[in-house]
Amino acid sequence: MKKKLTMLIALIACGSLLSAATTYSTILSSAKANSPQMQNAELTYQNSLLTQQQNDLDDEIKVTVKSGTVSVLPADNTFNTQTSKEVVNPDLSLSPSVEVVLPNDGQTTITASSGMGFEYGNTDYYSLTPSLGVSHTFDLTGYDSDIAVSLRNSRTSLQSEMTYQMAHLSFESQVLSSIKAILQAEQQLDEAKWKLSKAEKTLTDSLELGNMSEGSISYLQSVNQINLQKNSIAALEKQIATACEQYTTLTGLTWDGVEELPQPDLTLSILPGGNTNVVLAGIDVEIASQSVEEKKASLNPSSIVISGSADSLISSSNRSLGGSAGAVYNAGNWTIGTSFSGEYDNSTFTPSLTFSGSWTNKTTKKSDDIELQKLNNDLVSAQNTLVSERTSYIQDAQSLQLEILNYTYTLQNQDAQNSYLASNLEYLNRLYEAGLCSHDEIEDAQKELEWAEYDNTINIIDGLIIENKIAQLNI
Repeated sequence: MKKKLTMLIALIACGSLLSAATTYSTILSSAKANSPQMQNAELTYQNSLLTQQQNDLDDEIKVTVKSGTVSVLPADNTFNTQTSKEVVNPDLSLSPSVEVVLPNDGQTTITASSGMGFEYGNTDYYSLTPSLGVSHTFDLTGYDSDIAVSLRNSRTSLQSEMTYQMAHLSFESQVLSSIKAILQAEQQLDEAKWKLSKAEKTLTDSLELGNMSEGSISYLQSVNQINLQKNSIAALEKQIATACEQYTTLTGLTWDGVEELPQPDLTLSILPGGNTNVVLAGIDVEIASQSVEEKKASLNPSSIVISGSADSLISSSNRSLGGSAGAVYNAGNWTIGTSFSGEYDNSTFTPSLTFSGSWTNKTTKKSDDIELQKLNNDLVSAQNTLVSERTSYIQDAQSLQLEILNYTYTLQNQDAQNSYLASNLEYLNRLYEAGLCSHDEIEDAQKELEWAEYDNTINIIDGLIIENKIAQLNI
């Protein structure tokens, strides 16, 4: 008898596995494939990855080719009174140029050009004026704009990753809640139907045994309670129908039960550095700090522009070479510069040294000071937000720890309840064999064990939802 009873308890506990239920992994996969919300989340995430790839692309060399001025003019010979020579103007002149900007911090610029001219009617005449120039800017403020760009790119990447993971976990919890709603309603419906059948049987037995007569107060009271239970059953059936429709809309499947629910892992580790929200707040502090440094650099610029050039004239009537080198120091509203140049023409070298300087009063000082103060305020605000995010993370973790403790307490109570119901069923069977209890008591005990199986499944779902909360906390 004990062996039969053990098999009966096992069959009751595994009743859901005997039906054609759908595995949880299949339900979740179908729900994600069926959800426009998740499809949009996937597309948004893919776009963020493409944006990240775009931001990671290195700057390329910028090359600009210009045709310059192209002119066709009639020959026009003029007489130079200073040199007592006739100057021949070419019929055709070209001045093409190429500018190359290197992708470095100093924006090194290389410019090359070549003026060309010749005359149709005079095959001996030609002229070439090639030139080459180079300049480079050295920023002496110490501010590196690449740091701010890198911080913003990192923030965008972390934000998109967090949003994507949050969307998946939230959607999974939504599916679990939909399953839970159906199971709870089914459990309530089964209990209500059982109570109704018991009440109807009690009423029938009372009439047959003569303990109650139709029309009596006790009879009418029993009938009213039976009708109330029928109304509750009808309401629960509508509730289940609605919950199943919502489940179908969410998953694209018809509800036929759930099986192979994974066991929840409720291990909660508090991250020393906090979650992504804390990291993002820390990046915001760094970005705000970089904005302050950028403004300071713009208010107190300090840079040196180094440049050099070489040019020559090669024509049928003349040869000359020239070159120059210079430096300009820029300190905001004043600059100072110097340059040295020289020209070699007709065996004569002519050097030249020049100095230059300028000063302009600053008309935006008050506005700039206000803007810098605003940026400093933004920095303090970002620092306060970082402290707030750290505090929120710890508080949320503590709240979740309490929820885990309450859940563990519920599981312990449920385990105790399961053991009691199984022992009670075994005890009643022994009493039944000895003729000390009725078959109805056995059926009641069996039903309570079946309903406990609903509670077991619902508890697993609650645990999986808490597991998702832990994952969301530590993203």
